Amino acid sequence: MDVAVVGIVFLTSLVVTGWTGVAWVLTPCFLLAALPLPAFLQTKRFYRRVTRFIQWAWMGQVVLLLEKLFGIQVRVYGDAETKAHESEIPQDRALWLSNHRTRIDWMLLWSVAWRTRTLHQLRIVLKAPLRRIPIFGWAMQHFIFIFLARPSAGYKLRLPSYINDCAYVMQQRRWADDQVNLRKLLPFLTSTEPEASYLLFPEGTDLSESNLEKSAAFAEKNGLQPRQYSLYPRTTGWTFMFPLLRSQLTAIYDVTMFYVDYAANERPSEASLLTGRVPRMIHFYIERVDISALRDKSESELATWLEKRFERKESLLKAFYEENGKLPHGAEPLFQQSQGPAMAVLVAFWLASIGAATICGLIGNFISVIAAVVIVAGYTISTTYGSGVDGFLIDNL
Repeated sequence: MDVAVVGIVFLTSLVVTGWTGVAWVLTPCFLLAALPLPAFLQTKRFYRRVTRFIQWAWMGQVVLLLEKLFGIQVRVYGDAETKAHESEIPQDRALWLSNHRTRIDWMLLWSVAWRTRTLHQLRIVLKAPLRRIPIFGWAMQHFIFIFLARPSAGYKLRLPSYINDCAYVMQQRRWADDQVNLRKLLPFLTSTEPEASYLLFPEGTDLSESNLEKSAAFAEKNGLQPRQYSLYPRTTGWTFMFPLLRSQLTAIYDVTMFYVDYAANERPSEASLLTGRVPRMIHFYIERVDISALRDKSESELATWLEKRFERKESLLKAFYEENGKLPHGAEPLFQQSQGPAMAVLVAFWLASIGAATICGLIGNFISVIAAVVIVAGYTISTTYGSGVDGFLIDNL
């Protein structure tokens, strides 16, 4: 793998700003909120406000680098319903659903959240191992992202039956653990973060060749048409999570991502962020569904609704990739305002923060090193052997 200069700049920027945000801002504010201080000091509320700002600043920096450093062109479109509610999207408490073509979709979608001014309140459903990644995972614990231990794919492999049976038992145990955590986490979020929006990938995994093969085998076994541009959605997580959230939601936003690849059929991955071979352009097509359309649906009706949405996604994706980039009929541009002023604020904040942290570190060099060691050890131990920052927040905030 040939690492490009832009890849080095990207990774360095993420690490430096991530460490500055975690070590110099989030950790001190978290410790202040954790102390048994008088309620009138409102340290917990202050901590959450600071956390939302750092979430906006750090994730916004990723948007800035992807679009300005790598040069990814972003276009956002919507149907007539979404266009009519464009000004209301920043205030909507929404559940965002998306197709999952690549392993970095969850980061690329931050460009949409940036434009809709919902980046600071976004909660993303991710795989549990991500919370253990140094700096980045620690920050996401402060952001209270939703980590699930579910397996990476919802289809059985072509293995001996006894191996598949053992794997199935393990999957059920993981899902049982996830259910316990979700029953605790989602009510916590709806009460302490009532303005939050949520991002879910119902396919559960990306569109790799092996996952397409598993999806095709699943389709054949169940008498369904094989899919080429999406996977059959895993409805279990959706039908479990949505009822826990719907009383707080105002809308569902169904996002379909269309890629113009660096080279034909070159799906980007984490490595692409180092080599610089990222998509040339991404089209986001958003369809708004008012929550009233789903409020009274049963579990089976919710599953059917999701399956139909992904059946439609497959047809939209097929048209785009096989008909020279054809977008959905009636797609209207959204959020065409200049992003320059907000990005200028972002750059100024990080330059000032990194500068202040550097000066403090140089003044108290020995103390800074000791503090860094303690911080790294604290996060590593609490994440590996305890419930982490997010677990503490759920129990004590």
